[in-house]
Amino acid sequence: MLKKDYMKEVQSSLKLVRIEIDKNIINGEIDQAFKIINKEIRSLVGLDMVTIDTMAFSDVINIIGRENQYNAERYIALSELLYLQGSVFDKINVEENKISYYKKAIESFYEAYIEEEYLEEEYLNDAIEVIDKMGKYELSLEKNMKIFKLYEAANKFDKAEDVLFTMIKQSSKGIDIIKDGINFYLRLKKKSYDELTKGNLPINEIEESLEELIVMREN
Repeated sequence: MLKKDYMKEVQSSLKLVRIEIDKNIINGEIDQAFKIINKEIRSLVGLDMVTIDTMAFSDVINIIGRENQYNAERYIALSELLYLQGSVFDKINVEENKISYYKKAIESFYEAYIEEEYLEEEYLNDAIEVIDKMGKYELSLEKNMKIFKLYEAANKFDKAEDVLFTMIKQSSKGIDIIKDGINFYLRLKKKSYDELTKGNLPINEIEESLEELIVMREN
């Protein structure tokens, strides 16, 4: 099957699953919602939810990565279904499970992005949506780095900057994070006025923050 055809199959399946899950939630059929998600994740990813829950998530990512075919598309399918799973738990107010699945969804969205250094707008928007929902929770430095890169990919430069300074604090002004920040601002300086305006980070703030990090690096 061609890559484009496989992606169309994934998109079609995800669309139908979302419709079914919405109906299940409205009708209070929560167990059925979980069954549908589990069935679809087996079909599109080749793993069931019990396996995903049992294994270290890095191992789940590695298993998918070994296939060497349609990896980005499978990561997208995994991301969207984990996001759905977390959303169902959100509806029934099971906070711990919601957070767990949202974190895994972010990881998988990131893997989909780095697979080809690109993520279709629809899925990038979903990645940002789940990231924003995790905004009130304290996350690890490693996860924040992935969020930082996804925000930049989505041209959410102001939000990327917020995460950058969170990481600088988390790392106690770690030199590698500072260097990443300097490179981030240097990339932004190459953007057009319109791009920076849409990203809500004006050039004067970029230059001020860049200077701050350069001083920080030297001290």
